[in-house]
Formats: sequence, C-alpha cells, structure tokens
Amino acid sequence: MNRVLQRVASIFMSLVGLLLLGFVVVALVGAVTEAWPALLRGEYGHAAIEGLDGAFLVVILLELVHTTLSKGAITRQLQEFIVVGVTASVRTGLEIAAASRNDLHSAAINMSLNSVGVLVLVGALWVVRRMDRARARAQAAWGRRERGRSER
Repeated sequence: MNRVLQRVASIFMSLVGLLLLGFVVVALVGAVTEAWPALLRGEYGHAAIEGLDGAFLVVILLELVHTTLSKGAITRQLQEFIVVGVTASVRTGLEIAAASRNDLHSAAINMSLNSVGVLVLVGALWVVRRMDRARARAQAAWGRRERGRSER
C-alpha cells in the first residue's frame, strides 16, 4: 500500500512539475513581449526593467520546478525553498523600487520591510546549512568510531 501511495504522489509531483514548466514558458514569452516594444521604441530603461522582472519570474519558477522534482534530503529541499523565497523577495524589492518613483517615503518603508524579510530568509538559510554540516560531521564521527570498534 505504501508503494502505491508513493507512486501516486510521484505522479502528482511530476504533473505539478510539468504545469510549472508550462508557466515558465508563458513567463518567458511574457517577458519578451513586454520588453520588446519598449526596446523598439528606444526606451532601454523600461525594457531592461520589464525584461529583468520577467527573468526573475522565470528563475523563481524554474527553482520551484527543480525543488518540486528533487528527491533529496529534506534539509536540501528546505534550502532550495528558502532560495526561492530570497529570489522572490529580491524581485518584489525591484518591483517596489520601479513602481514608487513619486512616493519616496512609502518606497523607503516598503524596501526596508522587504530587506528585513530577505535578511530573515538568508539567516534561515545559514542556520539550515550550519545544522546540515553539523549533522554530517556527527555522522562522520560516528562512522569513524564504529570502524574503530570493529577493528578491535
């Protein structure tokens, strides 16, 4: 029964991955269609902002596809989701900066809150990686100790 449930879950995760890949294609086409007219009009700054925004969305979706389909340890998957969160937060920060040219006070508050969110996510990533390394060192020490006992 457990194998059947694992197989069903694997099929659903593959379907979600395919759906996300479809969204990647849509986002990529959207980024090009948004940036291209501005580029042709000579509005290079606007074209760069639109292209960068679309590119960040594509990267976020690709990271989600990778994380969804990965079968690694939970700490590795957690690290990947945190990286997706950091990327999404940076994208949001860029959108805030691009959208609030007139209201600098509101932009400063929003950017500050966004920066705190990014710092919290980076701190969480640091903690998870540190815990992962500590566990790997403990497992290596345990393996050395067990080998030492078996040699006696």
